[in-house]
Amino acid sequence: MKKSVLKTLGSVLLLLILIQIASPVQAQSSVVKGRITSSDEGEGLPGVSILEKGTTNGSVTDLDGNYSLSVSSGATLVISYIGYLTQEVAVGSQSEISLALEPDIETLEEIVVIGYGTQKKASLSSAVASVNVDNIQKLPGANVANLLQGQVPGVSANFASGAPGAAPVVRVRGAATIGNNNPLYVIDGIPGDISSINPNDIESINVLKDASAATIYGSRASNGVIVITTKRGQSGAPVVSLNSYVGVSSITKKVDVLDRAGNNSVSAAAYAAEGMSPLSYTQLAGTTDTDWQDEMFRSGLEQKYDVGISGGNEFGTYNFSVGYFDKEGNVIGSGFERYNLRMNSDFKVSDRITIGQTISYARSRRNKIGEDEREDNFGNAGFSPVMDILQSLPHNAVYDPTSANGFAAATVESGNIVGKTELRTNERTVDRFQGNVYLEAKLIEGLKFRTQIGLNHTNQFQVDHSPTYNFGPQEANERAWLEEQNFRTSRWVWNNVLDFNRSFGDHNVSALLGVVAEEQEFRLTGASNDELPSNDLKALDDGIGNANSWGDNVSESLFSTFGQFNYAFGDKYLVQATIRRDGSSKFGPANKHGVFTSASVGWRISSEDFFNVGLISNLKPRFSIGKLGNQRIGDFQYIADLSSNQNQINYPTGEGESQVVSVGTILRTFADPNIKWEETKTMNIGLDLGLLDDQIQVTFDYFDSETTDMLVGIPIPATAGYNLVNETNGGAMTNKGWEASVLYKKVQGEFTFDIMANISKSKNEITQLGFADESFTNGQVIFDTHPTTRTEVGRSIGEFYMYKTDGLFQNQGEIDAHGVQPNAQPGDLRFVDVNDDGELNDDDKAYVGSGLPDFEYGITFNASYKKFDFSLFFQGSQGNEIYNGTKLLLYRNQNGIKNFSADLLDAWTPSNTDTSVPRVTMLNANSNDRPSDYFLEDGSYLRLKNIQLGYNIGSVNRLFSSARVYLAAENVLTITGYDGYDPGNTGYQNFSRGLDVGLYPLSRNLIMGVQLKF
Repeated sequence: MKKSVLKTLGSVLLLLILIQIASPVQAQSSVVKGRITSSDEGEGLPGVSILEKGTTNGSVTDLDGNYSLSVSSGATLVISYIGYLTQEVAVGSQSEISLALEPDIETLEEIVVIGYGTQKKASLSSAVASVNVDNIQKLPGANVANLLQGQVPGVSANFASGAPGAAPVVRVRGAATIGNNNPLYVIDGIPGDISSINPNDIESINVLKDASAATIYGSRASNGVIVITTKRGQSGAPVVSLNSYVGVSSITKKVDVLDRAGNNSVSAAAYAAEGMSPLSYTQLAGTTDTDWQDEMFRSGLEQKYDVGISGGNEFGTYNFSVGYFDKEGNVIGSGFERYNLRMNSDFKVSDRITIGQTISYARSRRNKIGEDEREDNFGNAGFSPVMDILQSLPHNAVYDPTSANGFAAATVESGNIVGKTELRTNERTVDRFQGNVYLEAKLIEGLKFRTQIGLNHTNQFQVDHSPTYNFGPQEANERAWLEEQNFRTSRWVWNNVLDFNRSFGDHNVSALLGVVAEEQEFRLTGASNDELPSNDLKALDDGIGNANSWGDNVSESLFSTFGQFNYAFGDKYLVQATIRRDGSSKFGPANKHGVFTSASVGWRISSEDFFNVGLISNLKPRFSIGKLGNQRIGDFQYIADLSSNQNQINYPTGEGESQVVSVGTILRTFADPNIKWEETKTMNIGLDLGLLDDQIQVTFDYFDSETTDMLVGIPIPATAGYNLVNETNGGAMTNKGWEASVLYKKVQGEFTFDIMANISKSKNEITQLGFADESFTNGQVIFDTHPTTRTEVGRSIGEFYMYKTDGLFQNQGEIDAHGVQPNAQPGDLRFVDVNDDGELNDDDKAYVGSGLPDFEYGITFNASYKKFDFSLFFQGSQGNEIYNGTKLLLYRNQNGIKNFSADLLDAWTPSNTDTSVPRVTMLNANSNDRPSDYFLEDGSYLRLKNIQLGYNIGSVNRLFSSARVYLAAENVLTITGYDGYDPGNTGYQNFSRGLDVGLYPLSRNLIMGVQLKF
C-alpha cells in the first residue's frame, strides 16, 4: 500500500511540474476571449487551439468552445482544430474574438495508415479494418492486444489466462497454418512488440487482413498485419492531460468443491463401493475446514495514471507522455506493474525537409504463479496451480504462527498451496526500448523520399527462488535454490521508401519503391544453484550446492525490396498491385529468397453519373488476390544441429585415476537443405455500403486462403538418436470464412448515439500433414496421457476426438446387453461402440466438436446527452466446445487423498439412480475418466464486457480546460452454460484450444476514473 501511495504522489508531482513547463513566461498586456463554433452545426468546439503567432503562448477552448488568453500588444491569433480550416486573426484593439470554423473537406476524409504510407479509406480496394480507438480507450488494462476483442470483424483476442500481464491469443481471420499464427505488429513504421505500448499513447490502429493490404510486408504477413500509430504533437499551445482510474477486481465465480464433511463422505463411499474400509483421515476429529479458493483468491487493486503534454508551432511539434499501471492479481502471488515513457517529435528543417523521432521505454515487472503459457504444439496441456487450489484437502490448515515461516504443515498427507505460493518467487522484469528516427525530403512535386532507422531492444531478467519449507513428505523443499536467466533481444530495421503521388485531371497515380534491411540477435544466459545456505541469501555466488550454467546466441536477418502501384480514375475505378522480394537467413542458399505478389480492384458505383439511388450514399465492391509468406520457424533448419559438452555424451579416455574427459558431440536434428518459404494464396471479395448519407455503414468480406509448403514439425523416433523435432515443408491447409460489420449513428438535438456490431466466421481444413498417418493427437489432460484432440487431413486443427457416452448403466442386464465393457458396474458410464465391432477401443473414438467457434461477435453502443455519456460493450462466441478438464481432474483418482467436485455428492447409487453423475469408486475399473464427451460442454457465451457512465464537468475555475469523471465496470455479466470458471479462456496451444485444465480465472472490475486537460 505504501508503494502505491508513493507512486500516486509521484504522478501528482510530475503533473505539477508539467503544468509549470506549460505555463507561458512572457510578458502579457491584454486579455482576449471568445467562443469558437463549427459553421455547419453552430455548436461550440472543445479543444480548439488558440495560439499567439510566433510564440508558445496559447490556450484551448473548454467543453462549450469558450476560451480566454492573455496576449502581447500587436498579437495575431492562430486558431486551429483537427478537421477544420485554420484561421489567423489580428487582435488589434479587440477584447472579444468569436469565430465559426469551416470544415476542411479534404482533412475530414478518413485517412488510413497502411504499409509504409497512408491512403484515403474511400480509395481502398483491399480489406483493411480500422479500430475505433475511442472505444478501446474506454476499456481498462495495459495490453493493447487484450482490448481488441470484439472491436473489428475478423480479429479475435481471446484471453488464455486471466493472470495479470498474460498475453492474449490474437488471430486475424482464424488460423492459416498449424505453426505460429500470430499477426505482425508494426508500430510507427517499425515491426515491434505490442505488449509494451500504453493504450493511452495510441492514435490509430488499422488491421490489414487480405493479401492486397498485407503483401507489402511479405514474408511475415500471412497471419495479418496490425498497424499502430502513436500520438504526435499538433501545432498550438501546450496541452497537458491527465487520465487516471482506480479499480477493484474480484473473482466472482467459484468451482464447487467439497468441504471437509463432503470429502469424508465421498472418499468413504469410493472405498465402500469396493468393500474396503475408508481411509483413516476421513475418521479424524478436530481437523479444520479450509476453503482453499477463499484463501487463494483475493480482491485486487488496479490503478493507472497517464500524464501527457503536447504542442508546437509551425516549425516543430512534440508529444511527451509518461504512464504507470499496476494490477494486483486475484490469485495471491500474482501481479503486474509497468512504467511507460514516450517522446514523439517532428521538426520542419526547411520547406522540403522534415525530421523526427519516436522514443519509448517501458519497464514491466510480473509475478507469476507458474502457469504454462507456452504456445508449443506438442506435449501435455500444462497444469495450472489453480488445480492445486481445487484439489487441496479442506482438512489442512493454512497458517501456523508457531512455524518458522508462519504456514501450517499438512495434517493429512501433504500440501499447503498458499504457503508454497507466498514463499516462492517467480518474477519477470522486462526493459523494452523502441525508438526510431526519420528524415523525409520532398524531392520534386509529388515525389518524396523517407529514410527511417529503428531499434527494438528488450532485456528480460527472470528469477525463480524457493526457500526451504515442509508441508508434508510429498510437498517439502529441504534446500533453498535459485535460478536466474537473462534474455536479450536486439533488432534494428532500416526502411528506405520513395513515395510518388500525383493527380492529372481525373487520374490519380501513386507508387512506392522501397528497400528494407533488418537484423536481430538473441542472447540467453542462465545459471542456477540447487543449495543456498540460508533462505535470506538470494545471490548465486552464495550457493554451496551444484552450480549450473547455460546459454544461447542466435541471429537472423532479412533483406527486402518492394513496390506498390495505385491508380484511381475519378475516385471510381481503383486498382492496386504490390510485389515484395524477401531474402531470409532462415533458409539455405537455394531457397533464401521468396517473391510475394498481390492485386486488387474496386469500383465506387455510387460515384457513377448513372447511379441515382437516394438511399445509397456509398456502394463499392472490392476484389483482391495475392500470395503471402511465412518464415516463422527456428533458425538454421537447413543444416544439422549439433550438441556438445553434456555429461551424458562426454567420455573418459586414458588409464588409471587420471583419465581425461573428452568432449562428445551428437547430432540433434536432421538437416533439410531444401526447406523453403511457406506460402499462402488468398482471395477476398468485399463490399462497402453506405446508407442515408453514411448514417448507416455496412462492410462485408468473404475470404478463401490456401497454404502450401506448410512448415510443420515432424517427430522423429527417439531410437534414431535425435532429440529435437525437425521442421520441413510437409503440410497444406485451407481457411475460408466471412465477416461483416454494421455501424449506425444518429444525432437528435443534444442526444447522439451510435451502435456498431460485427461478426466473423472462419473454418480451416488440413489437406496435408506430412506425418506417417497424416494425423496426430494432442490436448493431453493428464501429463502426457489422455489426449483429447486430433488433427488430421480432411478435418480442422485440433478437433475434439474421444469416446462418446450414452448415459449410465442402471443394472447388470444393461451391461451384459451392451457387451463391450466387461469391467463396468451399475452407475458407470456407458461408452458407445461406434463401429459396432463388439469391442471398445481407440477405433471407437469419434469427432465430437471443436474449440473453434462457429462465429464470434461484438456489439458497441455509445450515447451522449448534454454533459453525460454512456457506453456498453458486448462480445461473445457461439458454437465452440470446451473440454472441462477441471471437472475431470476433480472426478478422478477417488482412491487418492485429495479433494473432489461437489457433484460427487449426487453420484449414482442404487438408491439415487436419477442422476447423471457416475458412481464413486476407488478402483475405476471401467476407466470412467478416459477422454469422452461426458466432460465436453457448450462453450458459447455472451458477455457484457464493459459498461461506463461519464460526466463532462467542463472547465473548472480556469484550472482545467476540460474535465470528465466516470464510473465503469468490466466483465459485468456472462451468459453461458459452461460449468467452469470462464468460457472465454481458450488456453495458448493451437492444437488444444478449448481445453480447460484449471486456467487462471477472469475477474470483474469496478472502476472510477478522471480525465483532465489543462
